[in-house]
Amino acid sequence: MTEALQARRSRRGTSGRMARVAQRASPVVKRSPHGPQAGAYRPLTDTQVQTVLDTAFRILESVGMGMIGDLPPAAKQMLENGARLSDAGRILIPRSMVEDAIAATPKSWTLHGQEPDRTIEIAAGKPHFGTAGGAVMILDSETGSYRETCLQDVYDMARLVDTLPNIHWCYRSPVARDIEDDYLQDINTAYALLKGTTLPFGLSMSSVESVRAVAQMCDIALGREGQFLETPIAHTVQGAGVPPLRFAYERCIIKEEAIRQGFPIMIASATQAGATSPAPLAGSVAQSTAEALAGIVYANTVKKGCPLTFAAWPFVADLRTGAMSGGSGEQSVLAAAVAQIACHLGIPASVPAGMTDSKIPDAQSGFEKGVTVALAGHAGAAMIHESAGMHASLMGCSLESYVIDNDMLGNILRTIRGVEVSDSLLSFDTIADVNIDGEGHYLGEAQTLEVMESEYVYPALSDRQTISEWEEQGELSILDRARSYTRSILETHHPTHLNAEKDAVIREAFDIRLNQV
Repeated sequence: MTEALQARRSRRGTSGRMARVAQRASPVVKRSPHGPQAGAYRPLTDTQVQTVLDTAFRILESVGMGMIGDLPPAAKQMLENGARLSDAGRILIPRSMVEDAIAATPKSWTLHGQEPDRTIEIAAGKPHFGTAGGAVMILDSETGSYRETCLQDVYDMARLVDTLPNIHWCYRSPVARDIEDDYLQDINTAYALLKGTTLPFGLSMSSVESVRAVAQMCDIALGREGQFLETPIAHTVQGAGVPPLRFAYERCIIKEEAIRQGFPIMIASATQAGATSPAPLAGSVAQSTAEALAGIVYANTVKKGCPLTFAAWPFVADLRTGAMSGGSGEQSVLAAAVAQIACHLGIPASVPAGMTDSKIPDAQSGFEKGVTVALAGHAGAAMIHESAGMHASLMGCSLESYVIDNDMLGNILRTIRGVEVSDSLLSFDTIADVNIDGEGHYLGEAQTLEVMESEYVYPALSDRQTISEWEEQGELSILDRARSYTRSILETHHPTHLNAEKDAVIREAFDIRLNQV
């Protein structure tokens, strides 16, 4: 062995490795604000992308947007700015108006965490993963059976997600069904998320009053009035319309207020192929694109350049039964297709993925989530909602699944990163050292230790033991390990970023139903 090799190997030691192990074991892990560059998966050719867009423009120009209820304020302004009413009473939006709105839409924007290292950049083609949904049932950790969701579940979900490094924001997944009043449900949901995690969070809101209240609550948490407008820590999935191709007055005025209060908006168009959009996938993509573009025009009419995502969310039904099929191959390519279209436009996309039809964390759940989330990520969706925790086509959720899915998301992020090539990483000198006068393997090489954290991802739960080790450890399944982790976090992890003084001010201002911890 040469002196150089001896010197290189003498620099080995356990202190660095142990520090890395300790960091991985820490309940809160720092995240990068920038997602990896994606876009390699392209379910549409360039010509097909343009054809879909041309069809969407044509839909808006000639079919237009119908109305549910009165004409909302920004729709009236759209008519003053170049749109027009058809003889059928529909708002026809010219292509030039849509193109102007696309040009005004930010290509990237910042979603802030309550701690600076939780802040993320939302940009076209750079995926981040987060939660979402509206589960009304939860797979109870203790009984193994489903029960109705409650406010405590929202808080527990937030505390758990707070510790999972591959989940980048915490949108409300379970619904607080123990609170019947919509306004109280909105503010209590916001409080549970605000208190449970320092990640950026999100929720849907049912009224203008709720929007104002949640913004006020965020200001209190951030320390001063108007701070939320400057550093938004929450976003909302807030569509303006109801498929097929209709603006809804109530949704529009909620969206208008959310934009004025500073919430980044997911311009959601939740069509369902074969029900509220055409059964052919191309037709569903075209209609969903048209609806999302109409929402972008509407948002920019309220406030030009407001932060938003192109959230065309085309869902799939099993046409034999009419039931939603969130884990299907069709759902995978639909989400990827609209992400590709948004990347073509240079606008950040939000898509739904990870909505398995399975009711439990099983093999079906794994492959359905893996396919849908991976394709959405590789297609370049900036925000992938519902990527963890969800079951039963969004009707159910499982705390253990958030933990299991965190491992999946880490591996998917690694595949999106791909292979970095440089002179040092091509390893010519190391290859020469090992093969000419080395020991014939790379296990002890300094380079191996140097890149073990940057090149490789180490799952928290996935089993990599030998069979004998696995047997000696009790033959635990990944669900067993997830259940143990979840129980430990819920017993020990009580975030304190919302201090007692701010917490008291919020509780004085609002009817908070979550018990004090």
